[in-house]
Parts: sequence; C-alpha cells; structure tokens
Amino acid sequence: MTEGKKFTTSDVIDRLGVNGFTWVMFFFLGFAMIFDGYDYMIVNTTNALVANTFFPGVASPGALMGSLTTWSLLGMVIGGAIGGMMSDRFGRKFTLTLCIFWYGLFTLPQAFSVNYAMFAAFRLIAGIGVGSCIPVVTTCFSETMPTKNRGVFVTFGMAFMVFGWVLAGVIGNPIQQHTLSPIIAGMCEPIKVFTKATGQWTDSFANWRVAYLIGAVPIIYAILLFFFMKETPAWYVSRGRVDEAVKRLEALEQQHGLGDKLVAADLVIPPKPAKQSPSTLFNRKYLVGTAAIWVLYSIGQFCVYGMNTWLPSWFKGIGYTATQAVTLQTWNNVAAIVSNVTVGFISDIVGRRRNMIFSWVLAAVLILICALFVSGPLSGGFLLGAGNNFALCIVLMLLFGFALNYSITAVQPLMPEIYPTSIRNMGVSWCQAFARFAGASSSIVLGAISTLPVFCDATGNTLPSAWNTIVLFLIIPFAIAFIASILFVQKETAGKSMDDLQTEMEEGQVA
Repeated sequence: MTEGKKFTTSDVIDRLGVNGFTWVMFFFLGFAMIFDGYDYMIVNTTNALVANTFFPGVASPGALMGSLTTWSLLGMVIGGAIGGMMSDRFGRKFTLTLCIFWYGLFTLPQAFSVNYAMFAAFRLIAGIGVGSCIPVVTTCFSETMPTKNRGVFVTFGMAFMVFGWVLAGVIGNPIQQHTLSPIIAGMCEPIKVFTKATGQWTDSFANWRVAYLIGAVPIIYAILLFFFMKETPAWYVSRGRVDEAVKRLEALEQQHGLGDKLVAADLVIPPKPAKQSPSTLFNRKYLVGTAAIWVLYSIGQFCVYGMNTWLPSWFKGIGYTATQAVTLQTWNNVAAIVSNVTVGFISDIVGRRRNMIFSWVLAAVLILICALFVSGPLSGGFLLGAGNNFALCIVLMLLFGFALNYSITAVQPLMPEIYPTSIRNMGVSWCQAFARFAGASSSIVLGAISTLPVFCDATGNTLPSAWNTIVLFLIIPFAIAFIASILFVQKETAGKSMDDLQTEMEEGQVA
C-alpha cells in the first residue's frame, strides 16, 4: 500500500481476501465453538441419567431434567454480560482464552458431583465461561473476515457450535447405552433407571460422569490459544493502540507476499461513541438495532433451547426409547450444522433483512408439518395415526432442525454489524445474555404447557397424543419474530465493511 494513502483495517483485510490467516482464525474460533457446544449440550444428552443418580426412585423426572439445563443457561447469562465488557476492555484473545479455560476447569468437578446441589452449582459456574465464549467468537469473525464473506464465516461459527452439540450426542448416546458395567470402576456407581415403554426399573450405572471428564479437554485448548492466537487489529484500533494494529496488519500483508510498508499516520480511525457503557446500546443511534437483535435472538433462543431440552421428552412421550430419542435429537442437530453453513451464503447474497423474514416463515411451516406427521409407537401425528414411524421422524427432524437453526442463525451476522468496535462485543454479548433469559424460560414454559390438564391423564402424566399439539405453540413466537423482522430491521448492512458501517453509525446514517 502506497505511503500517504489512507486506509482502514477493513481495507487491508478486504484486499487480502480469504488467505492463510483467515483459515487459521477460522479453525481457532471453530474449535472453541465445538467445545462450547459440547459443554452446553452434554447436559441435555445425559440429564435423564443425572436425574436418576441424584433423585433415585423418581420415575418421571421431567422438571428436574429441565432445571439441569436452566442452571447452565443462567450461568451463560452472567457470562455474556461480563464477558462482553471484558472483551472490549482487555481484548478478544485474552477473554476467549480465559472463558474456554474457565468452562473446561469447572466442567471437571461435575463428573465427581455427590449431589444435585454440587452439580447445579458447577453447571452455573461453567456456564459463565460458555456464555462469554460465543459472543467473542462472533465478534472475532466479524473483525477478521473479508466483507464479502463475513456473513458466511460468522454463521460457520454457529455451525461449529452445533457440531459440538452433535458430538455430545455421539459421545453421550453410547455412554447411556453402556448399562452392563461401570466405564470407570469406583467412579460410576450403580443406579436404577425407569423405562417408560416397559414400566419397569432396570439396573444401570452413572456412566454419564465420563462425559463430563471429556468436557475438561478445553483446558488444554485454552493453553494452545494463549500461545498461538493473535489479537484482532480492529480491537487494537478501538483502544488507541494504532502502532500495534499497523504492525499486525503489516504482518498479514507479509504473510500474503505483499510486504507493503504501512504507516500509522495513514490509518483511518473510524469515529466511536463518546461513552462505551451499557447505556450506549440504548441511545438514539443504536436503539432500533438493539431492539431488533434482542427481540429476534430472544425468540430464537426460546425456540432452539426449548426444543433441544424437550425433544427427548417429546419422543419418549410418544413411545420411543431414550436411545431413539437422543438419536432423533442428534439428527436434528446434524441438520442444524447444514443450515448454519447455508444461512451465511444466503445472507451475503440476499441481505440480512430478507433472509431473516424468510427464515421465520420457513420455521413456522416446518413446525406445522412436524406436528401433523410425527408419529410413534404410542401415538402418531394428526394425519398419520398411531404407529412406529422412526424413519419418517428422522427425516422430519432433519427438516425441522434445518429450519429452526436457520432462523436463529440468520440473526447472527447482523449482531456485530450494528455496533462500533469499542462496544461491539458488549453489544453482541448483552444481546445474547438477554436472549438466554428466554432460552432459560423456554424449558419451564413448555414444561408448564405439557402439564396443563387438557394435555394430561388422570395421574398428571402428559398424554402421548398431546405432544404434537404442544409443539404447535412455537408458531406464536415464530409469528412475532416475523413481524419484528419487518418492523425493526430497517437498514441493510450486508456488503459494507465494518469500518464503513461504524462511520455511518456515528454520522447518523444507520439506526
């Protein structure tokens, strides 16, 4: 780049395009999300056995299972609120390394929990790290990827997280099936498990503890990141560390074989807000954008986390075994990986707003189809009647998993694009922290709906025929999200560099 020619960090990154640095960051951030996804989802995969361990003799521990997930989400709320401000203040690399090390460290004691209180406490503490990780990864992707590919890479990050969900199923399912002996003698104690299909208690072992030993692997990965990951140039600029930003950009150009001399005086620093506090998210410049992502992501969290919590109960309720229920949930998450990869490409082509509007319509259509056609040994869908149709359920879960995760991930590229660098991660993380209240409440709300007298038999158990009706309630939040996408997403951000967007925001051109 010629000396005396003005440039921004985005100019250099866009000029280099997709290169070696891009892919290094892609895999560094991707593996962080895999571990993050595993840590979150492993409790959904193993919560039935965990409940049987700490509450022996409870045949239907549905509320207890839901509460195990809720502790994680509450920790994620705290982590999101704290981690975002830490990242904007101390850096993306420092915060990401710390939060990965944190949730790896505090997942380990869960494997040795002696009662529910200890398990729940460490789920909450570990959740703080999990909640901090996701928004930092989103922000890092937005600050290090070329403008024309930004949406793809941001949503690819979510695909990595869902891959972690699938990994939790792939690991957790065999562990649940291993009932003849303890995987680790002296650690995995004998337990009794109630099988709804037979109405009998069977002998098993608390082998779920092994899954949480595996959840401590991120400790090693955090150490790796500490030595090899680099800070983003955009963050250096936001903190006034221009020389370090230019040095980092020069290194990137040299890696690409350009070797240009960049001069700090030529670096254009986009204007930034006078204040960088949480209240800034709600001033005139950012209020509409904040409302858009908070409402839409909250609805997405409610639907995704609610369904991930209750999918096993739904399928066990209509007569499938626990293993089959986890298998169906895993297929749902496999489809989510495909959708998270796809949504970024579409978003970069048609724009953020159109993509989000389409996504909520797709989700509503697919939940209606699932309610009509899902069937099981005890009770079937409205149109199919009773009968075991496991293969069809797999197909339906693939379709629904694609649509449901497409809708929440369609919001993801917009999050970092509506805030300047100095408050970007705070904006993203506070949105995600707020939305997790909806995620935490979803298991409670859907659980409460499933216990309404109209859906239960005389003993208070949810009727097999009622589950398909219960999931139809998700159409209500889908409809609200559709309306919110039209009302609140007013400006298109796709195709504009992060520095250009920041300049437009501060000049009042973007709400």
